[in-house]
Amino acid sequence: MKKILVCHTGAWIGDMVLLTPSLRVLKQEYPEACLTLLLRPLVADLMKTNPYVDSCIVDSKTENRYQSFFRMVRIICEYKFDMAVVMHHTSFRNALFPFFARIPIRIGASLKGRDIFLTTVCKNRTDLHEVEKYLNVVNILSNDKPNDQNVLGKTKSVDTRHLEYWHTDEDRQSILNILNDKGVSDSDRLLAINLGTTWRTKQWSVNNFDNVINKISERIPNIKIVLVGSLDETSLVEKLSFSDSTINLVGKTDILQLGALLEVCDVCLTCDSGPMHIAAAVGTPTVSLFGSTSPVRHRPCGIGHTIIEKPVECRPCYKRTCDREDTQYLCMQEITVTEVTEALVEKLIE
Repeated sequence: MKKILVCHTGAWIGDMVLLTPSLRVLKQEYPEACLTLLLRPLVADLMKTNPYVDSCIVDSKTENRYQSFFRMVRIICEYKFDMAVVMHHTSFRNALFPFFARIPIRIGASLKGRDIFLTTVCKNRTDLHEVEKYLNVVNILSNDKPNDQNVLGKTKSVDTRHLEYWHTDEDRQSILNILNDKGVSDSDRLLAINLGTTWRTKQWSVNNFDNVINKISERIPNIKIVLVGSLDETSLVEKLSFSDSTINLVGKTDILQLGALLEVCDVCLTCDSGPMHIAAAVGTPTVSLFGSTSPVRHRPCGIGHTIIEKPVECRPCYKRTCDREDTQYLCMQEITVTEVTEALVEKLIE
């Protein structure tokens, strides 16, 4: 096996972090193979730093649907891949690419209608964490039958699922310089707060975040609260009242520096988001708030994480907008400032 294409055009940072254990297994199984990742522009710069990826093909979708599709097929054909691993669990497009590019071996999870485009499939299980679902696809290549077995029973080592992030010592030093400039001392405790998320149904109220910041500032004397996030989330920051202990770094770090920043924090408060998975990857405990999505599939990996969710009957719905007619976004509204504050205090005084 000389050339392997991994197809995952999900456009989220978290997906790429959770995909890495499977990329690592593929590279271990085929160390001489060139592993190419088909992805979207938003995550291209990040995955170019991934040690298990040799090259990237960016699916930019700049033309109309059909022109864009066949342009990508022509590009994929030029590589003459031996095998395609379709990691996007629900995308027909990701399965069609290797089929039309005539890649001889095409593996992926079963999805109604797309199985005919793949040569070998495993069951698409919704009862597994995303990391395990990706590994389940990779395990098609083993001699074991992966369809109805938990991938954890077949792994070669206990650390098969562990996440990685690829920030450098240079990124770490730049973050230390920023924190020093902001007056952070060695005795300060650092709480990272990620205000934003990609779906409205996963978003906790900014007013709630504001109340937590004020309460934590009163309860923990040596706390510094570091706000993190992308430039798109600066409007959320503008709604905060701010305390003397708050440091605003929203939109002021790149994606690798964000990993270095979260690495030096004691705890991260976050909704289900990319920064949640980055925090887990760098070993920082989280208090993670879940609404429309399920922690069974999307919880932060590793130990030391606290999940807060509510038993609202319509969740997990996996919808981007709320359909409830009585109380919109009830699953997130039910999460209280008091319980989030107490969860954070418990971690900060451990």
